[in-house]
Amino acid sequence: MADALAPLRASLIERLAALRGVEPGDLPGPLVDITLQRRDLPGGISVVVPMPADWEALREAEATEQRPIPWWARLWSSGRALARALADAPPSPGTRVLELGCGLALPSLVAARAGAQVTASDGSTDAVVFAAHGFAVNELQAEVVHADWAAHGEQLAALGPFDLLLAADVFYTRANVEVALALVPELLAPGGTFRLADPGRAGARDFLAAARSTFGLVTEQDDDVRLHTLTRRR
Repeated sequence: MADALAPLRASLIERLAALRGVEPGDLPGPLVDITLQRRDLPGGISVVVPMPADWEALREAEATEQRPIPWWARLWSSGRALARALADAPPSPGTRVLELGCGLALPSLVAARAGAQVTASDGSTDAVVFAAHGFAVNELQAEVVHADWAAHGEQLAALGPFDLLLAADVFYTRANVEVALALVPELLAPGGTFRLADPGRAGARDFLAAARSTFGLVTEQDDDVRLHTLTRRR
């Protein structure tokens, strides 16, 4: 397995170092100690996700360098639930899809496997590198962009409009709620859909309460995750 991972690891190191603006040898070891995690999903769908092998070690290494906590580097329950939901009810081929805060981009991988036209975005350059390599490993076509949706909303909107918007556990701050209320209508085409997975955060409740005036809402439960489907009224 080590030999099989060598070309992937070399490519990751090159891109991670370039986007961080450091020499390859200056990257933290846990960032480039990678594994391939296979995810088997409903409908016989299977994808492989490149990711750091030891998230706790990566978090400690990043803290030592006073860098942000690498929340992007794990497959959290909301992302897994959203991926399952997409596998159960995949977008039609050609559907224009945008994932916000994609992290390792598991939901985007599932959408791309269905033939959707996918754009995955994240504010972390490290996440963007891993997500891009995830599409390559799975031999899928997609666009991956470095964009913080709070700071680069206009640039994201210029790429759309999108038929389907994806997000998993993005309402952990009140600021994200305010940004989403303004941005989501700009990103979605008339009649477009926003599929949101959330573990029950107060921010998601606030967003949904405010969005009801312009969106139809259907909510389902997947273990400890709520899956919200918001459809923009025409």
